This record gives sequence, C-alpha cells and structure tokens, in this order.
Amino acid sequence: MARHCIGIDLGGTAIKFGLLGEDRRFGEIIQRPTPTDRGADGVVEQMIAGGQKLANQAAEEGDEIVGVGIGAPGPLRISEGVIVGMPNIPGMENAPLRDRVGEGLGLPAVLENDANAAALGEFLCGAGKAARNMVLLTLGTGLGSGIIVEGEILHGAHEMGAEIGHMVVQPEGEECGCGQRGCLERYCSAKFLARRAARRIKAEGVTGPLDETLEDKGEINSLDIERAREAGDAFAAEVWDEAAYYLALGCVNICRIFDPDEIVLGGGLAGAGEALTGPLMGHFERLHWSMAPVVTKIAIARLGNDAGVVGAAGVAWRACGE
Repeated sequence: MARHCIGIDLGGTAIKFGLLGEDRRFGEIIQRPTPTDRGADGVVEQMIAGGQKLANQAAEEGDEIVGVGIGAPGPLRISEGVIVGMPNIPGMENAPLRDRVGEGLGLPAVLENDANAAALGEFLCGAGKAARNMVLLTLGTGLGSGIIVEGEILHGAHEMGAEIGHMVVQPEGEECGCGQRGCLERYCSAKFLARRAARRIKAEGVTGPLDETLEDKGEINSLDIERAREAGDAFAAEVWDEAAYYLALGCVNICRIFDPDEIVLGGGLAGAGEALTGPLMGHFERLHWSMAPVVTKIAIARLGNDAGVVGAAGVAWRACGE
C-alpha cells in the first residue's frame, strides 16, 4: 500500500490539486476554477470536492491518504490555520480554512503561505534537491519568496518572515503597496519591470519597438521587453539590465543574511533563462564581497507553476506523515 498526501494550491483564478508519495513522486495535477463570488464557503466546497476526487482515486488503487496541505496567499495566521483576508476573493476574512477543509475530507490538514509552499516544493522535488539551505524568489506579479533553513521553512517570530520582495533596495524609492518605499519587487518583478519601462517611455519620449507596442496594446509586459532586447533595442536592454542589477543586489543581501546553498528563481521573468541569469550573474559577482569567493548557486526553478501544489503536499508530509 502506497501512502500519499494531498496538496492544494489556492490561486485567484484556479485551485490546483495533486498527490505526493513517500518517495517524492508526484502524480497528475488537476485544477478547478476558484469560485471568487461565493466567499469562504465556495472555496472550501471546491477544495473538498477536488481533494475527495484524489482520495477516491487513491482508494481505488488501494493507497492511503495521510494528510492534506493547503498553500494560500497571505496574510495568514499559519499556526491557527486561518486566512486573514484575500484581496482577490471577497468573503475570506478570518476564514478557518485548515480546519474546515480537514474536517470535510476527514484528514489532518495544515495551512501554509503559498510562496513558502513553492519553496518547499523546489527544495523537495525541484532545483533545490541537493541543498540544505535554499531561497526561492518568484518574479511575477510581485516578488514572492520562501526560505528554507536546514531543511525547514522559515516563518519568523510573528509568522511574517521571508518577505524578501519587501527588502528595501532603493531608499526613498518607488512607493510600494505595503507602505514602504524602494521595495525590491518594485524594481525586478515581471509586472513592475514592465510598468517602469512604460512610465519611462511616456516621460522620456522613448521611440522604438516598445513604444510601438505600448501604443498598439496600451501596455507592455516583460516578454515584450525581452524580445525587444534580443532584437537589439538599446532602451529595452537598459531597463532589462537595471532589473538584473536590482535582483543581483537582492541576491547579495540574501547571501549576507542567510548564506544559502542556492537561490532559485521562479515566476514569469525566470522563464527568460540565460537571458536573465547572464546579466544577473555579472552584477552579482561584481557586487559580491571580495573576502571570499562566490559559492551560492543561482538556478532557475524546475517545477514551474506546479511548485506550490507539490510544496503544499510536502508541508502535509512534514506535519502528518513523517
């Protein structure tokens, strides 16, 4: 009889489900739409339905489910299993998601921040498998992060740790939605890289392929910038390199504080691969201190958008099965 844990990854548009075995093998991932118009009740019902489908499949094969892990965006009260609130899903205020889903499935359950879960997923089954200390940075709409120290997720004294996207890298810099100024995510996430470029195009009268794209579509994204850079556009190369510089600055600070084996890059911007890591490493090696050689590796995530659901199941194994 094989033993599995269910992983559930709650997103603003979809909820993912999957099974992770004791051998760290992951099965097929399924997803269901997130019912954003029914509050906590709708989310819980959808999670129970998807989890039960996987549990039934496991039972048909004679396998055992030992627990369920849920990855969700914050803010959370992790130790209580409660979602404090979700901007994209009304009606989730102070929702006891862990207990309601666990009771509905008849399984022990655990709740974890989605970025922490993704970090654990890469640590267990992805780019960080050879590491003991690892940091994940997801370069997407914002800059999410998760920190693994000696194999364990770092939460902090108030369960608010690992918010590397809100590390200040530019004093009195751009205003962030968190209330600070100069946060890292404002300078090197996919979303804000594109926004900074669009503002400069309008303010400075920049002409070229990005100006044309902005005029045609009303917006540009990080992929537009990457393509323009590859085509030889000087402005695109400049803003791309600026993002790589700030990301390198963040990575150097991470090394000074945590000294990880590996920093893993995920999210939309990481899809650029060598086009990102090339200039990033140039800045990283230049900014890194000279007292000792660079030993921390910087790698691209391997699990892509599945890291969160893999890690959620991994959190369940840590809490319920190991």
